Amino acid sequence: MSWGHAVSTDLTRWTQLPDPLGLRAVGYESGTVTEAFFSGGAISDPENTSGFATDEHGALVAIFTLFYPRDITHANGQCIRAGTQAQGIAYSNDDGLTWTQYSGNPVIPSPPTAYADQYADFRDPAVFWHAASRNWIMVLALSVLHKLLIYTSPDLKNWTQVSEFGPLNAVGGKWECPNLFPLPVDGDAGKLKWVMIISLDPGGPVVGSGTQYVVGDFDGRSFTADAESIHAGPTADSNFSSDSGLPAYIQTANWMDHGPDFYAPISWTGVPDYGRVAIAWMSNWDYARDIPTEPWRGAMSVPRVLELRTIGGKLRLVQRPVDGFEGLMRPEPLFAKAWASVSAGRVALDASGKALDVRLSFCAEGSTGVFGIALRAGRGQETVVGYEFETARMYVDRRNSGSAFVTKAFPGMYYAPLTAGDDDRVRIRVLLDWSSVEVFGGLGESTITAQIFPDDEGTGITMFSTGVAEQVEVEVRSVNLAW
Repeated sequence: MSWGHAVSTDLTRWTQLPDPLGLRAVGYESGTVTEAFFSGGAISDPENTSGFATDEHGALVAIFTLFYPRDITHANGQCIRAGTQAQGIAYSNDDGLTWTQYSGNPVIPSPPTAYADQYADFRDPAVFWHAASRNWIMVLALSVLHKLLIYTSPDLKNWTQVSEFGPLNAVGGKWECPNLFPLPVDGDAGKLKWVMIISLDPGGPVVGSGTQYVVGDFDGRSFTADAESIHAGPTADSNFSSDSGLPAYIQTANWMDHGPDFYAPISWTGVPDYGRVAIAWMSNWDYARDIPTEPWRGAMSVPRVLELRTIGGKLRLVQRPVDGFEGLMRPEPLFAKAWASVSAGRVALDASGKALDVRLSFCAEGSTGVFGIALRAGRGQETVVGYEFETARMYVDRRNSGSAFVTKAFPGMYYAPLTAGDDDRVRIRVLLDWSSVEVFGGLGESTITAQIFPDDEGTGITMFSTGVAEQVEVEVRSVNLAW
């Protein structure tokens, strides 16, 4: 397993480059891998705390999990046993084109003594600079124990474990790929809260893997969850809890995405005009190896801007596509129309396409039944995005999205809570690609991401209602290729 490399000037159009030297699996060419590179991230070290820089701009430093499939003794004398997951670093002085592994790797060869038996499930470092304490901070997962370990370092080479976090909220599978970062509350830079993102597999909101988040505070050493961000779990073993009226799975965690295909998001800062941006792997470990595509397998989500907003009296992590995505759209909409009222029935819209940006809005008051839109419709196939007025939920239904079902676990309906805004309007935005839908509800407080595999001929769009939908507006735009 190695790292890939792609670059972009707008987070939308990407150019793939050769795999970076120095981050390729050792021994891959010979067929005997002795060291592989798992998840991690990269940071800029402008103050050259690491001493790796060769000029005044500082070096880029990558931090990653090293996996050792067999016993190995490094040139620096470190002996690593087979099956170990350890943490290493590499540096680049040519903007990430080539990388040099640090001769002292691994910089964290094993878990703390208290967790020494967890050496095979100790992974996915996320690192950032904490200005107040003038330290680098690393968050690592003890996956099986549902714990996150927090380390500090002055130079990215020498690390000290200072605290731990968890278990908390969803613990149905192994914890992986944590992220910890600050966000202003409601856009107020003087009021910061911290967000911990945790992926887990299995134990997601619907099937297989998923991603949760926790809001709290961080003092440079310890992360403490806010009380309102902690879930005691469902009070009834059913689809809905009689005590709260919410679906039982929602009471176990704050889900970053309510669909099946949003996992291990990695976030970063430093992009002009944005605060925090995240991109996720758009798949699910339940069927990732069986995706019916070639020559590629797997995809990434649209990069999303992350914000903390108070919605319904509670802090919510909201997401929206980066603005660069607008540059892919045709200037004139394919279709735009408003209706005072839409009654029960189905209407084919005068638009079609495989890559679209669809925006729906309608009034909640006075509306009944279910309203929505079917995309990639044709030859008996369709992917449905809808809204239930009685339960105040949006959903994606991919049970009939194509003939190339991956596994029995693939077909399904996925729901996310979504209430009307202060103006009583419900807003839903759908980014449709050839083999995926990413749905953003409201301000982005609810999202659903799902892969689909329809036949090429299915490009139609149908609007439907089972009751009455009031003050409906629909806009459809065509999206150009990003590659």
